[in-house]
Amino acid sequence: MPAFNIESCFGADIHVGYFDMEEILDIMQLKDKIVGSKRVQSLIKMHGRRDRIVSVAMRQVTFDVLRPVLDAEFLPYDPYFSHDKLLSSRRERLYDAQERFLLLCLSIANGRSVKSLKKLNPDLNTKELRIKHTKGQSLFRYFRQELNEQTREYILSYKARMENKDADGSVKESATTVAELEQKHALSVANKKATLESKFVPTSFDDETVIALKLFQDGYSLLSLQVERFKRGEQLDMPELMKFCRRLIESHTRNNFSLMAIRHIKDASIYLEQHAMGMAVLGIHFAKAMKLSNAYVEVISLGALLFDLGRFRLPMAMVTKTTKMTDSEFDLFRKHIQFGEQILQKCEGVPKAVYQMLSDHHEKIDGSGYPAGKLGDEISVYGKIAAIIDAYDAMTSEQPHKPSMGPIKACQQMQKESGLAFDKQLLSVFLKSIGPVPVGSCVQLSNGRVGFVLTLNKSFQPALIRQVYSITNRAFVAASDIELNKSANLRTEVVIEKEVDPQAFGLQFINHIS
Repeated sequence: MPAFNIESCFGADIHVGYFDMEEILDIMQLKDKIVGSKRVQSLIKMHGRRDRIVSVAMRQVTFDVLRPVLDAEFLPYDPYFSHDKLLSSRRERLYDAQERFLLLCLSIANGRSVKSLKKLNPDLNTKELRIKHTKGQSLFRYFRQELNEQTREYILSYKARMENKDADGSVKESATTVAELEQKHALSVANKKATLESKFVPTSFDDETVIALKLFQDGYSLLSLQVERFKRGEQLDMPELMKFCRRLIESHTRNNFSLMAIRHIKDASIYLEQHAMGMAVLGIHFAKAMKLSNAYVEVISLGALLFDLGRFRLPMAMVTKTTKMTDSEFDLFRKHIQFGEQILQKCEGVPKAVYQMLSDHHEKIDGSGYPAGKLGDEISVYGKIAAIIDAYDAMTSEQPHKPSMGPIKACQQMQKESGLAFDKQLLSVFLKSIGPVPVGSCVQLSNGRVGFVLTLNKSFQPALIRQVYSITNRAFVAASDIELNKSANLRTEVVIEKEVDPQAFGLQFINHIS
């Protein structure tokens, strides 16, 4: 078979919404060569073609085959290049082919579609990749290292599974003595206990915020991957989703204020993913405020993460629309509940509470909600919980069609709808748990500064304020944190004078969290 020709990528459609290794190989005209390789064929015979280890091996073999091309020189980066313009010269066509080829290699290395990579990084380009050769660096080594990083944990677990099997596939009999087993078990229990305890050691706001930021990045990647899965007709990866919810719960246990602050980070272009994570955080906070057991906290956080997934099946133009929906558009929007149910019905082991949160989160106590117009106690308690966290997160988020109204005004608005849209008793518990001046509120202090509430005290009153603006000087100031009610001299004690609109001072909480 002839060597790979990079020009085979010219004009190829590389912006599909899901990652499919065989489709990429078709574009590169390498499918027969890679799938037919001894290594891949051996794994297919052992595990079947759809096993993940086969896809990983195909990605590894592909880079081995592409090594000569990857270590060759590429045309210099052209910031003005566009796939949309007519490419008349051979140099332009070659640049186009190289551009698509390099993006496909990034896709292979990361196990994500090009479309997904660009969504994660809107400024994604090939500049750094193109200059690696001129710096004496190997693109082959770069992509293989990226691939190794992405698949290391899976490869290790796969090897461990294979080492535990005999040639006939049965599990090996251990020669370990009973005493050794007991010793290992005792050590394992001790290690697990130490690990468990370390997961819940309280941390400072700043320390936990670093962890929480990484958690939200991981959550965005996980949700994007799940969207790709259900769009391909595959099941959601429920174990991974549950594992992510447990990580959120651990972070909330160490310092709940960090997650409650990070929840405010909203990029309107990826609102749905961040809305889902924000609701998961609020679901955890709410469930703990109701003093529910850990099992219920986990289920509610999972349901909060998933109950709006159906919105990903709506037209993107509707999701990003900045004006009011028409009647026909709203009729379509309502179908996101049906779409969500279709997604969950393909999955195994979904708790009933998750379905109830999905089907009832737009029902209202007074019967004016949808899809069934349920009234009062006809709505499940999980649906009532979902309605509260959905509304609060939406009201306090930056969305394509409206800015955040701020936590305090959101609380006031929800209080007006108590007994109409929301269950009175549940709403009372929720509002008490976030306090009358919740995390993220913008306030004016008696020292002439404007700041954002970071933490609350045991009485649910603001405790730590991040000062970012001076009203006296009408200027931004270096961010500094002040603890209220900590002054030794009551005459100089700083207090909150009033809530203010951050937009009036050109402020956004998301710019001052970390």
